[in-house]
Amino acid sequence: MYMELKLQYNNTSNILIATGNAHKFKEIKEIIGGCGGLNPIFLDKSYGIEIIEDGKTYEENAKIKAAGYIDYLNKKPDLKKFLDIQFILSEDSGLEVERLDGAPGLFTARYAGENASDSSNIEKLLMEMSLKKECASNRRAKFVCYACLYDTTENNFQYFYGELSGFIAENASGTKGFGYDPVFIVPEFNKTAALLDSAQKNAISHRGTAFRKAADAIKSKLNIHG
Repeated sequence: MYMELKLQYNNTSNILIATGNAHKFKEIKEIIGGCGGLNPIFLDKSYGIEIIEDGKTYEENAKIKAAGYIDYLNKKPDLKKFLDIQFILSEDSGLEVERLDGAPGLFTARYAGENASDSSNIEKLLMEMSLKKECASNRRAKFVCYACLYDTTENNFQYFYGELSGFIAENASGTKGFGYDPVFIVPEFNKTAALLDSAQKNAISHRGTAFRKAADAIKSKLNIHG
């Protein structure tokens, strides 16, 4: 019934990544999948998991996502047993532009409206910045991420923070990554995040930092070395 899910039971821990975003899961899997003993699990949109992110902070939204998946599994005992999940990892992240007073912030994924495409969000961001004269001389911005780790054994939540500072380009460039990557210039490389390969991006990204901290916490709990 669930054969499409890739599970491992020999000396590994199945970790449910609480997202329906395939791009985001791929990125998180690349970040923590290389850690020995950790097996990230993805439940795609066909599972019909609906989460309403109505928190007032990134941490609240990250916890809401994890709690939503906990509730979903509790209502699906067969799936819960099959998955044998030891940890649930969620996150909430956002883009904060200095001269837009931190916008899009909590509304990063839906800046141009509910279910907005990446291109629509980018278009609105560039338009808003073009209308504010202060953005002509200051295009500083940062990505922030709060990863939330739920331990099914200890029944508790932990949070891990990561950020990446940079600038907003005047025009989009690059086809890699997702979200606002085509307009986010990473100073270390002097190019947009969408022009970086995944290894380069994950090594310095907000999500990479937060999820490596979460992976280290899991390995510590499980006494995994290396």
